[in-house]
Amino acid sequence: MKAVIIALAISGASAFTPKTHGRRVRTRPTMVVNPAAAAVAAKAMSPAAIAGASAASMIVADAGLAGLPETQGLVVAGILGVVSGFAVAGGQKSTPPPPPTASGGKAITKEEVLACQAGWVNAIQDISAAYLEKGDFVGAAGDAAGALYGYGHHDVLFKPTKATKNPFRPTGEEAMSYFVGADNFPGSDKFKGEDGGFAINGGMGWKKVVFNNHKISLNGGTALAMGSYDFTCATTGAVNTVEYTFGYKRCADGKPRIYLHHSSVPYSA
Repeated sequence: MKAVIIALAISGASAFTPKTHGRRVRTRPTMVVNPAAAAVAAKAMSPAAIAGASAASMIVADAGLAGLPETQGLVVAGILGVVSGFAVAGGQKSTPPPPPTASGGKAITKEEVLACQAGWVNAIQDISAAYLEKGDFVGAAGDAAGALYGYGHHDVLFKPTKATKNPFRPTGEEAMSYFVGADNFPGSDKFKGEDGGFAINGGMGWKKVVFNNHKISLNGGTALAMGSYDFTCATTGAVNTVEYTFGYKRCADGKPRIYLHHSSVPYSA
């Protein structure tokens, strides 16, 4: 509608002057401008769309549309103004959208990073609770892995805290073995004796997890967070501190997920 207003305000080319002695006198095409309408329309349209609509008057003249009656010529000019205005302006408002990120989506925000961390905390606590209550903790872990980690969306660089012989877990199945235990996840024979199930604390469970971010770095479609998190054992109440680096990347479905996870126990001499 805005393009129609501006087109009708400044693009109405007419090939005729008013009647003279009872007849019309054909002249060169002229611009029919309504100053009041133009002022209103100028506020409503972006500069690019105004330029496109103005250019439509030239199209009217060059295309031979000047032979139409005034009212028809004005309507045609308006239609061409709409087309030209949107061709120039891209059908968008005057405020351009943020530039695309390297991953093709909108930039990840600090709030989204914190939400991802909160989701991770809830997942560990829920998996532990399901295990201690003899519920489907493996299913809970699978749901959490799909929501939090980018397996199936992009490469995931995962170096778990307690992994020894197999320190890197590039697939979702290998990550599941680590979180729920090799004895609890089919096809994890190579990890037996190594994976006791971090998310269930080897059978004792976790009742609380707290993230302490040292720094969050926002980089468009990705973000990094470094710090330490404290895990409170559900059985003994002991607190274990682990250091981490997490990387988050926005996936094709618009959700940020983990693409980098490195955890390690603080060094002690």
